Amino acid sequence: MVPLGISNPSRFLQCAPALPLLVEKGEESPCIFHLVASSFLNSDKNRIGSSYKKTIYKEYRDGTYMDEMVQPAWLGFLGPVLQAEVGDVILIHLKNFASRPYTIHPHGVFYEKDSEGSLYPDGSSGRLKADDSVPPGGSHIYNWTIPEGHAPTDADPACLTWIYHSHVDAPRDIATGLIGPLITCKRGTLDENSPRQRKDVDNDFFLFFSVVDENLSWHIDENIVAYCSDPTSVDKEDAAFQESNRMHAINGFVFGNLPDLSMCTQKRVAWHLFGMGNEVDVHTAFFHGQILTIRGHRTDVAHIFPATFVTAEMVPQEPGTWLISCQVNSHLQDGMQALYKVKYCSMTSPMNQLTGKVRQYFIEAHEILWNYGPMGHDGSTGKNLREPGSGSDKFFQKSSSRIGGTYWKVRYEAFQDETFQEKVELEENKHLGILGPVIRAEVGDTIQVVFYNRASQPFSIQPHGVFYEKDYEGTVYNDGEQAGFPTNVSCR
Repeated sequence: MVPLGISNPSRFLQCAPALPLLVEKGEESPCIFHLVASSFLNSDKNRIGSSYKKTIYKEYRDGTYMDEMVQPAWLGFLGPVLQAEVGDVILIHLKNFASRPYTIHPHGVFYEKDSEGSLYPDGSSGRLKADDSVPPGGSHIYNWTIPEGHAPTDADPACLTWIYHSHVDAPRDIATGLIGPLITCKRGTLDENSPRQRKDVDNDFFLFFSVVDENLSWHIDENIVAYCSDPTSVDKEDAAFQESNRMHAINGFVFGNLPDLSMCTQKRVAWHLFGMGNEVDVHTAFFHGQILTIRGHRTDVAHIFPATFVTAEMVPQEPGTWLISCQVNSHLQDGMQALYKVKYCSMTSPMNQLTGKVRQYFIEAHEILWNYGPMGHDGSTGKNLREPGSGSDKFFQKSSSRIGGTYWKVRYEAFQDETFQEKVELEENKHLGILGPVIRAEVGDTIQVVFYNRASQPFSIQPHGVFYEKDYEGTVYNDGEQAGFPTNVSCR
């Protein structure tokens, strides 16, 4: 046995049916998304709508399972946060109050066969098999430890992000709602309270990015009967019906409905991000307005894949209501967004005075005709791009029903000054093609962009990787700021 230090108090969890999770299309949903939202959130004779019965993990103070522990609203349908240090023991008393067998299976900790919580033909039996499937009304104690071999390394953050979930039929169990966050920490990171909390950060947030496929839920038939006005008209194999049940959610909330993500400027925030699912669950979580540190690198976008766990650190600098969104186009359109609020909680100045240069750029949005193959032939084969059977012909042949290879585009173009008369044309930039001009600056500099929209639609210019205030963000969403795009704006 591995020598262990302080043991965590036992955690009493149950698998229990939850009240339907109601996510309404309200004022929190940016109005430009309402038509898209209706396909997911409106109920009908053969549409479930926004409310689904779930089975979730709940935590209780003791083995009577009478006194439920209150969880923060932003956790959504996630189970309670489990936290432990190197040398700790985690004891989970799992009681199954649900209607079918479930388990609890961890990532990132050490366990023996009787505490794995995963059903597969492993050759075990008897006591070593009881953890694999806890029947309705049954219970099991899971014993997990954090030995040195599972510890965060010196180069890691103080706590690493992991998860736990049911693993009788993992895809269906998770889609039903049985998943929660777990973190393992370096020694001395947690206090001695029950449950233990971190001493090194001011806020600890856990976000699950997932296209939750309610078609896989064990409750799909119950949800059809409960929420479709004509359940007999439902065809579960219909592609449109199935798509209406794929909720592009963060912690089970869509279209900006995730509540109570609030923090202070200049305070330490840890973000624990994770994903599960299949090939559609490739996510790029963009934190507007702030910078994250992930694996020693500064960024504002975290990359999340199925069964990946990301630990990000942030010290918010700029107050306001900011957007978190998955930048995969279809996921953004289908509601994978949340809002977080940063506020001043002290008089500490958020930024030091900059001492570098002011670098000014004059950039115009300009409509152009763009030819994707200006040479007219394939540079690698020499064949004409319109030659039948060439492979390129399907993109470049032009007819009454085909556009061909030339499209109207809007491109950022650089000009010498605010008159927007003389373009900046550099030989070294010819390879940029359709891209806008390169904006360059050093640490300590201020970038001032004068943006002129000469196009026929509203556009903006939004940066990544720099500091900006709310009035220079260049993004439309319901952040409480005055809406609208000026024709000329300056960005820092």
